[in-house]
Amino acid sequence: MEADLAKNFEAEYRDGRDKLSEALRGQIERGRKVRAVDYNKALDQVPALNRGLNELFELRYEAILTPATAGTAPKGLESTGSPAFCTLWTLCGLPAITLPPMSADGLPLGVQLVGPRGSDARLLRTARWLVGQVQSD
Repeated sequence: MEADLAKNFEAEYRDGRDKLSEALRGQIERGRKVRAVDYNKALDQVPALNRGLNELFELRYEAILTPATAGTAPKGLESTGSPAFCTLWTLCGLPAITLPPMSADGLPLGVQLVGPRGSDARLLRTARWLVGQVQSD
């Protein structure tokens, strides 16, 4: 993920790194150090991941319910929290939607629904159903 950040934010880093947050700067700088061979080895694992996920969806599940983050939303605007629970789905090209149906300390505690590739509309229907279930409780 950080290698992709370094690539996608190259101009912003080059032209205004002092205007970027410390966290984003750090991610970009770590991403700039990722070796191409390591990046490509990681990408080579995506087809096997997708095969395993396809089996889950075909055999048993319409969607996977996961945490969206490790905890509640951070206070303030300094961070949106860790993307650790989202990167796998993005890497595999699967649709995912984050829902904030629960709350703790007044801050959202999101859950995430993930569906099989190409099931965006079905995933949105499932998300609507889940939100309805939580709101009716």
